[in-house]
Amino acid sequence: MNKIIRMWNQNRKVIIIIALIVVFCFLVLQILNNIAKENIRKQNMENTSNSQNMENKKLPTTSIITGEKVNKETTENNVKVIEEFVSMCNKGQIEEAYNLLTPNCKETLFKTVDDFRNNYYNIIFKEERTLKIENYKNSVTTNTYAVTFYEDIMSTGNVSNSSNYKDYITVEKSTNKLSINSLIESKSIEKEAKNNGVKITVLSQEKYVDYEIYKFKFENNTENTVMIDTLKTSKSIYLLDRNDIKYSSFNNEIASSLLQLSKYTTKTVSIKFNKRYDPVDETKKVIFSDIILNYEQFKEQNTNEREKIEIKL
Repeated sequence: MNKIIRMWNQNRKVIIIIALIVVFCFLVLQILNNIAKENIRKQNMENTSNSQNMENKKLPTTSIITGEKVNKETTENNVKVIEEFVSMCNKGQIEEAYNLLTPNCKETLFKTVDDFRNNYYNIIFKEERTLKIENYKNSVTTNTYAVTFYEDIMSTGNVSNSSNYKDYITVEKSTNKLSINSLIESKSIEKEAKNNGVKITVLSQEKYVDYEIYKFKFENNTENTVMIDTLKTSKSIYLLDRNDIKYSSFNNEIASSLLQLSKYTTKTVSIKFNKRYDPVDETKKVIFSDIILNYEQFKEQNTNEREKIEIKL
């Protein structure tokens, strides 16, 4: 006992310091342990909350037009890529957002990043946007969504609907990329037909939600001036679907000079048709039924002679 007392008296300060260090280390370990436990608890709660939110989130699996359902996995993927696109736009990551577009969308509407910036981004994303996504129509290769862009009320305080925008965004299944600005798809066709020296070639087709646009090449291989259409009626240039339903062109948007061909000339003209997007209603023919083979004679004699050209697609 005396030895212990003597040791204590001789080394009191050292023993106290060591004891304090041990206690301090113990307390630090306890605090770190408690912090780690709390972080794990919060992470678990966040993961559970995110899981519940994803489970409870009303996914746009059902078409608001046809009632057709898309499976949950596909819908989650489509919503994710659309939300990613909007998030990039909100952050001003214009080139990254542009890279989410399909090659066809770029080629048809936005050939460069500047085209996308000036004709889409600068119009819709002047301020941050929140969005509502609704399933619109679906095909074997695409899913199309009606997307409404709202102002972020929390950041702007504006509750007006005047600055909202609606777009139709299509997710291409093969690439997981987007077609925006209501463009569903575009493709090259290269189908032709001819009659009495006049040849019409369908070069390409662009499908939008509310209409279709076809690009044509008109060739006059005769000695006369040819009029592809007199534009007297909207029913003379039309599409024909597999059920023989006609879809008229927007003749009021065509300049008559574009349809008049001098001898041995060629013109390329785009024509819009009043055909809404329907994934199961494909066009089988394009028909020009008001072709005048000798336009100069027609103007003098005002004859009723017409020629027709049907191009099978």
